[in-house]
Amino acid sequence: MVRRISLAILGAAALAAVALVLGGPGPLERILPPRALDYLESAGVFGAHGRTGQLPQDFLEEDAGGLRAMGPIAAGAGNRPVFIGDVVAGYTTQAGADIPAEVTTIRPIMGCRPTPPQEGTHFGHVTAGASGIGLALSTYNDSDLAAGVQRLADHYRQTGNAAMLDLSGPAYEAYDVAVTETSAPVYLVLETGAGNRMWNLHLAPGARIERVILLGGTQAGIANLDPVVPVEVILDSGLASCGIHPAYGPEGTSDGAYDRWFLDVFGVTASSSRIGFDRGTISLVGPVPGAEDPKAGYAPVNGAKIRTTQDQFFEIRGQAGKGENFAARVKAIALTFAFGDLDYLRQGASF
Repeated sequence: MVRRISLAILGAAALAAVALVLGGPGPLERILPPRALDYLESAGVFGAHGRTGQLPQDFLEEDAGGLRAMGPIAAGAGNRPVFIGDVVAGYTTQAGADIPAEVTTIRPIMGCRPTPPQEGTHFGHVTAGASGIGLALSTYNDSDLAAGVQRLADHYRQTGNAAMLDLSGPAYEAYDVAVTETSAPVYLVLETGAGNRMWNLHLAPGARIERVILLGGTQAGIANLDPVVPVEVILDSGLASCGIHPAYGPEGTSDGAYDRWFLDVFGVTASSSRIGFDRGTISLVGPVPGAEDPKAGYAPVNGAKIRTTQDQFFEIRGQAGKGENFAARVKAIALTFAFGDLDYLRQGASF
């Protein structure tokens, strides 16, 4: 028994070291099964930094970067932490290999005013910082390809070997939203910063979604939402053209102009309604289920129907045709500039 425990500890320590070198648990998803990764995550190998405690607030840290979830907690109403296990059954953050069953393209709305909530609906406003849940989905344009060519050229000049560079397009990062409110239809405003965001919904039995508004992000989408529920999108570029600049201070206060716009459209200020840590993986809209109440069930991106805005190219890892993935496009462009011989890249060029 002692030997088995020692080997387990040694193995966990080795994996933790690998995760730190590679930048988190994402690369290990290709090596270990989800149950093993979930065990290591719950044991604090990834992200919890050895944090222990009996209460949800024991796993919440505040620093110059804002509020950070340092363990298995979700952001609840008023940004109060709650244990994820008390909210969602079967929760996991191991979604890096998930492949949706259906992808539908949606387009941002025209103008600066989404459809407001109807009277009598429950309003939920979720904000997402970095979650670290990278997906096998990416979307990109010619500028991203040019940046990839520059990375390839710089790498080749240093090493003389293009094969060692991992080239991939800007991936979507998932953020989970558990909805346990069942007394009225829920109107969701899901707000994110820069980057490609995929919101993933997990509904408790009886929860109903009236409408979803996606605010911010370079590109944004939603998974596991009933296809009949309307979705409206204003991306970062649209917000900027409207003169709207979401920003929150260290105590969660919002820029005055943004709060005024938010209040005018939705009937409540952004700073008073936001639910979401600056670093975390999940927010809760609704009450924490009681002992006899059903929890929200975890809904994976794998096999889900998703709706998303897209850039010039959209890619699902492992499903792109020959020569049509990000890496192949980058190498083809590089070879064109290098007259068919990558050694010409060593002469120095910017793309």
